[in-house]
Amino acid sequence: MIRIPYINLYVNSIYDVTPQVLAQVASHPIACASWKDFPYTPAVEVKMAHTPSHLLLHYRVREKSIRARFTQPNSEVWNDSCVEFFISFDGRKTYYNFEFSCIGTPLLRYNTAPHAGPLAPLACVDNILSMSSLGSVPFEVKNGDLAWQLTVAIPYSCFFAHSVASLKGEVVHANFYKCGDELAEPHFLSMFPVSAPQPDFHCPESFGEFLFNSQMDNLHENAETPYGAADHNRRLDKLPKSTNASRVAI
Repeated sequence: MIRIPYINLYVNSIYDVTPQVLAQVASHPIACASWKDFPYTPAVEVKMAHTPSHLLLHYRVREKSIRARFTQPNSEVWNDSCVEFFISFDGRKTYYNFEFSCIGTPLLRYNTAPHAGPLAPLACVDNILSMSSLGSVPFEVKNGDLAWQLTVAIPYSCFFAHSVASLKGEVVHANFYKCGDELAEPHFLSMFPVSAPQPDFHCPESFGEFLFNSQMDNLHENAETPYGAADHNRRLDKLPKSTNASRVAI
């Protein structure tokens, strides 16, 4: 079980989620390449915390190729350089999937396992706050040794099929992902291994267990490290400190 810290922070805008706030939170690698036909593993890590009103995510990525073509919410962001977060509140029976391009373009679905469900209303998706180190202007493919960061604040109203007023003490199941279906070197990474025969993130049986704490812990010393972390952490030492293959389903 991975413990997620509570931060007593009022989030009015994404700029309230400062580097000083994020420095209190431990990082976890997204490093499992579950499909041998897609061995490329860019260096990816994520931080997660919760506040009285928002779930906070902060991704740090280093990869060979990036693209940000999609700008409309609920568009095909998984084809760009993309990070994802799937979460279930009811033992993996239903789950939400959040997907973000490297410039922060969001997608949100609510799903009944094992099938992908309809897209969430745009009025809900538009409440998600994000900020990327790459800005928000779309661009075509860039190649090189490229690093980027993305901060996301998800209001609890986005969990529209549940009544979530607070995450304190909640135990949920979740998984994190990194993909880029249409990049020069497609890749499909997860925090916890996925057993599907081909790339498919809609596998709630792969979700790990998370406990949302009621207060901040010293997670830098005590955080659990998911599968595949050792090599990944060595590669992430080079990340800056500052701010077509197809899947079975989207």
